[in-house]
Amino acid sequence: MRSLITGVNGFAGSHLADLLLAGNEEVAGVARDPGKDGNIRHVRDRVRVVAGDVRDAGRLKQILRDVRPDRIYHLASVTFLPAVSGDWRAAFETVFFGTQNLLEAVKETRPDARVLWVGSSEEYGLPPPEELPVRETCPLRPISLYGAGKAAAEALVHSYVQRDTLDVVLARPFNHIGPRQDGRFACASFARQVAAISAGTPPVLKVGNLQAQRDFTDARDTVRAYRALMEFGKSGEVYNVCSGQSLSVQSLLDGLLKLIGVAVKVEIDPERYRPEAPSKFYGDYSRLNRDTGWRPEISLETTLRDLLRYWQNRAEN
Repeated sequence: MRSLITGVNGFAGSHLADLLLAGNEEVAGVARDPGKDGNIRHVRDRVRVVAGDVRDAGRLKQILRDVRPDRIYHLASVTFLPAVSGDWRAAFETVFFGTQNLLEAVKETRPDARVLWVGSSEEYGLPPPEELPVRETCPLRPISLYGAGKAAAEALVHSYVQRDTLDVVLARPFNHIGPRQDGRFACASFARQVAAISAGTPPVLKVGNLQAQRDFTDARDTVRAYRALMEFGKSGEVYNVCSGQSLSVQSLLDGLLKLIGVAVKVEIDPERYRPEAPSKFYGDYSRLNRDTGWRPEISLETTLRDLLRYWQNRAEN
């Protein structure tokens, strides 16, 4: 079985590569900048990485003809919300037209390949309390530009499934955290700062909105869901990938600080603060569990410990 991962050197993409390799699959990956291989350096000799930008339709067709994948995991995206807002046009080209380019390439070169398309819980926007936990049938009312782009791309995916009979399963992951996450994201930012404090820097920690309650899943559990959906998901069906419970951002910070046992001064950083963040937001993964048997396995304590260790190792190296 030959699998292709777009965004293979990213946070989730690298964990997915680990998982597929552990299952003895042949893995290839598309990366806009193959030189940025820190997340996959430990498996670089086992993953065929090719340079490519999903915005380049011709390049994607060339890659699919060359690699000839049986399965395609489309993870390449723009995920850091402030960056999306700062350059919306470029982000939309990646999120929407990147999806179209991939599906056109599949249609033309690998029509029998199975595709997993990864959307986002941002597509739901801010559901009212009576709609929690959020199910896949909840209306899509995106607020962020990223969520709007993903919702538009998802509609496009459905058109390819219905019109061109492409075999595509759709995932809507909620927040996922863990080692290798970009330090600009809240939990990874906390871990990076806590690691620095544990190494002797002044005990001052910059944070954003700590009151928001979100649904957090370990990225390693998230990619297990992706593989399960590739195996057992129904074509054209949408699946939430989540933990099914809400945790405050404050609890993540508290869990990390508990690991080092040092008192710190917490300061609000206006640049990190998102006042529009919902007070409570979490999903329902019963459809995913019904069709694949998947459920989250990694405890929050393990996730936070591994995330902190990752940033401590980076500081040492």
